[in-house]
Amino acid sequence: MGGRLRLAASGAAPLGKELGRFYAAIGMPLIEGYGLTEGGVLTLNPLDRPKSGSIGKVLPNVEVRLAEDGELLVKSPTLFLGYYKDPAATAAVLRDGWLYTGDIAEIDSEGYIYITGRKKELIVSSNGKKIYPARIENLFKTEPIVNQVVLIGDRLPFVTALLTVNASNAEGLKGMEPFKGRDLSEVASAGPVVSEVQKAVARVNKQLAPFEQIRKFRILERDFTIETGELTPTMKVRRGRVIENHREVVSELYMGKEESQ
Repeated sequence: MGGRLRLAASGAAPLGKELGRFYAAIGMPLIEGYGLTEGGVLTLNPLDRPKSGSIGKVLPNVEVRLAEDGELLVKSPTLFLGYYKDPAATAAVLRDGWLYTGDIAEIDSEGYIYITGRKKELIVSSNGKKIYPARIENLFKTEPIVNQVVLIGDRLPFVTALLTVNASNAEGLKGMEPFKGRDLSEVASAGPVVSEVQKAVARVNKQLAPFEQIRKFRILERDFTIETGELTPTMKVRRGRVIENHREVVSELYMGKEESQ
């Protein structure tokens, strides 16, 4: 970085505790913050005391509180006035001066805020347990073998996952020499890759409550793409489209289980 980098800021998506610790260990701490198009930058980790995994504390003149369901509400002089010529959409997110962000959050005793998921992506299992997939999917960011992951389980008896693998990291595994340069579909189904993904899922499951744990998973033969509608132009995963495009695989994961969707 030329020796003159004082700090780097991270936003737009959760950084993850382990990734934050990695950058701190190499001498390039990432100061994570949080903002919205509708509200500007609202929080930032204190430069002298950042907490990995959090989006920091509120900036001056910003107020936050949590709704009963955990949704993060913010109030600030920087909030927008409303969506252009769309009063219904404005009323859905802006009420009594508070912006309903759609993000589920937690606030610790020191005022540090942690985003744990998106309200609209909340999974409610068939036994009523609430699961925030973004938080669990974020745990896979430190698993080199996993490229993309989508959790499934809304109105279903247990959690499953669709995963794609990082081809270059997969080819580097012991026993993968014969698969170098082959199509991703062949790489993804190779024994060493399946074994490594199983280990990754087991490591993540150890960090979860029993009702959150991934009971079954499938490794897909291709990555999610913009062309298939599974990724937005900014490379964010469209969960609903992924599930729709791979509905046969999802059905196999719940074979023999009653599906209410």
